[in-house]
Amino acid sequence: MRFTVLLLSMGTVVLFGYALAGLGGYFFARGRPDYIVFGLAGGILTAAVALFLWKKYLVTLENETGKDTMKNV
Repeated sequence: MRFTVLLLSMGTVVLFGYALAGLGGYFFARGRPDYIVFGLAGGILTAAVALFLWKKYLVTLENETGKDTMKNV
């Protein structure tokens, strides 16, 4: 789970980089609106999935920790 979140987080950075590249192209009169849309949409989507999976992982981790502390009582 953690590795998947890591890959999604790295993908988010790459996709936002695409958006910046498309926007930065306007400095050289070669802007790419498709890069901007693709980068923003993909970056937001992968970030949301990564946050959702991380939250799900933390809940399972908390449940496992709670079971271990109950055994020690």
